[in-house]
Amino acid sequence: MAEKNFKRYLPSFITIVFELMEHWKRDAAHNSNIKKLDKTTEQLGTIENMLVRLEKKIQYNRDLVSRLSFLLYISIAANLVFFALILLKVFTLI
Repeated sequence: MAEKNFKRYLPSFITIVFELMEHWKRDAAHNSNIKKLDKTTEQLGTIENMLVRLEKKIQYNRDLVSRLSFLLYISIAANLVFFALILLKVFTLI
């Protein structure tokens, strides 16, 4: 009796196995394609590199602005001194 039931279910079992194998192959191919097309780690590395470079440029520009502002204050002070000397010379106080 067990052999009859086994023989009756054998053809459907084989088709199910082949169907599952077909799905498994298709899913494996799809997963490999996704891994090939997925460039997020490479893009994140590139973005991280660009951010580091941008931070270096920002720091360089901050240093440059602070040096230029110091030089501007010195030149303004020198101009005020020369302006004061010119006014004193014009009014013949020197």
